[in-house]
Amino acid sequence: MKKNIIYGMAGLVLAGALTGCALLDQQEAVSRENEDTSIQQMQQDAAEVDPMEELLRDHYEDYQEEGGEIAFVSDGTVMDGGYNEVIYEGVQMYGLAAGVSFSCYNIEEDNFQGHLEIVEHAINKQAKIIVCAGYDFQEAVGKLQDSYPEVSFLLIDGEPVDAEGNLVDLNDNVHCVSFQEEESGYIAGYVAVLEGYRHLGFIGGKKDPAVIRYGHGYLQGIDDAAKELELEDVTVNYWYSGTYQPSEKIYEKALGWYDEGIDIIFVCGGPIYESVLGAAEEKEGLLIGADVDQCKTSDRFLTSAVKDIANAVVISLDNYYAAGRKWSEEFAGKSIRYGAQENCTGIPILETEWRFQKVTMDKCYEIYAQIRQGKISVSDEILRRPQVSVTVKYVSAGG
Repeated sequence: MKKNIIYGMAGLVLAGALTGCALLDQQEAVSRENEDTSIQQMQQDAAEVDPMEELLRDHYEDYQEEGGEIAFVSDGTVMDGGYNEVIYEGVQMYGLAAGVSFSCYNIEEDNFQGHLEIVEHAINKQAKIIVCAGYDFQEAVGKLQDSYPEVSFLLIDGEPVDAEGNLVDLNDNVHCVSFQEEESGYIAGYVAVLEGYRHLGFIGGKKDPAVIRYGHGYLQGIDDAAKELELEDVTVNYWYSGTYQPSEKIYEKALGWYDEGIDIIFVCGGPIYESVLGAAEEKEGLLIGADVDQCKTSDRFLTSAVKDIANAVVISLDNYYAAGRKWSEEFAGKSIRYGAQENCTGIPILETEWRFQKVTMDKCYEIYAQIRQGKISVSDEILRRPQVSVTVKYVSAGG
């Protein structure tokens, strides 16, 4: 029934229009001009209905402050305009469509104990499946998967580890989702060079696998574009800030880079983009966003390297409930990486504000197709820096 909300609204608009016409036929005093105006207004009102906004409207109060069957646990602000927000949108879309209650919980302390406690708090509030946002929940899930076999875990961008950081076997109550961020980073770097930028930067958050893959893919894309154009003057500044929180240090770093002549900075680390954006606005520099399309945030964003996290969350939750509130055989104890083959990586092309002057949409589709077909191979190696010909200045992590 819930999936017909939008169609139901459209039916009400149509019914209203038909009723209005019948009344007009009965009231000869109403002029044809007023009738046309009324219909035009109805059409305009219908056109102004945003399907996605309507889809995410909680008509049945499925969201609960605490006690939801689906619990989303995060290590920062949920509505952050980026990573956490799109995970929540996936939870929200599924919960509202399927009629399943859901809640959100945030850590109080950014350490292992803080992550452990928030997951256990959600379990104590009767959560049946815990959606964990990011790499920092790996150890908590590694410990709790044995303690709570009746609870299922969906870990985004990570796999369970022990106290020493070593990977542990996944129990059947755990499913992990990650992405081929290197593909998105590659395309972003490639088109930035094609657009004419020769001095580029990368500022990452913590040095975790997803951030590293974004950065290494970015370098590979820059390098391939430089080779294609036979350029020898392309340079890249590269730095991990060591945090996912905005800071004066990040702002000052970006400010200095723009002063040095850096044209555009790929910023990858959730809310840290706020610090880089502040510097970009002051120096009229440009940015590349990460995870979601951030062009709507500011006209300083040229584009974004994105991954369809919300869709992966919906796919996973649908699997869990379709299998009877447990992971299916294909998902139980398994880790899946989504990429170009599943249309889950790339840069926004259609549903965005296209800000390129030299790069065409067709060129982007061409690059994307070559990645999908295997004609362009992007390494996902995270332990070693990619071998590139362009000049890269690596700044020490956190430095």
